[in-house]
Amino acid sequence: MSNAKKTSSHRKLFTVGPNAPFPFTEAYKSLRTNLEFLSASGNCKTILITSSVPEEGKTNVAINLAITLAGSGKRVVLVDCDMRKSTVSRYMRIPRGHAGLTNVITSRDVSTLSTALVRIKETGITILPVGTIPPNPAELLATPITEKIFGALQNAFDYVIVDTPPVSVVTDAAVLCRVADGVLLVVRPGVTTIQGAQLSKKNLEAVNAHILGVVMNGYNAKKSGRKDGYSYAYSYSYYDNKQQGSDE
Repeated sequence: MSNAKKTSSHRKLFTVGPNAPFPFTEAYKSLRTNLEFLSASGNCKTILITSSVPEEGKTNVAINLAITLAGSGKRVVLVDCDMRKSTVSRYMRIPRGHAGLTNVITSRDVSTLSTALVRIKETGITILPVGTIPPNPAELLATPITEKIFGALQNAFDYVIVDTPPVSVVTDAAVLCRVADGVLLVVRPGVTTIQGAQLSKKNLEAVNAHILGVVMNGYNAKKSGRKDGYSYAYSYSYYDNKQQGSDE
């Protein structure tokens, strides 16, 4: 139990970029390509990133996907909707007291959205932080102003990537499905169980969510015997070179 807490507390953001291993970056480019095909054939602008349980790395996936999409010249906003365990602001070094989504919702004025948005120049993405943590996240997200906020974001950006809490733990992600065009479910070997993934899928289908696919996070290509470092079948996978270093 103590080891698990130590691991999670020291988890750092690992992003695509010049210093990232080729398989890691290529896996996200593959995911980007498939999402662009979906956008070309239909409306797929607002994408929820969720997981079954905590510690599956959904926020890492959300940030890396946003950065990869922005790398192709797209206007991308990453919305932190994880009002239970927000980590986007910490990863992106946004001051904890910065106004965010919850502040815009409680103001009931969409025009205040511009003051809450944070442009991250080095990555090319824009962040909408979570804002002041409320005592009633699901109820707050269910208010009519939330749809207006996402409508404004959809008009201003090519992609709206939304980081949400685990779908099998709380109802926040399910509530947000009404403003999303699709959902990506993040799973992690050794953390996600088959039962947990099935429950998440069932919960999403119950609210008519359009499940785009599964992202396998923390996939160890060395242990699987693969030489290419990542695979794509019914899920997108990437290989973190930090795991490779620990195996050698």
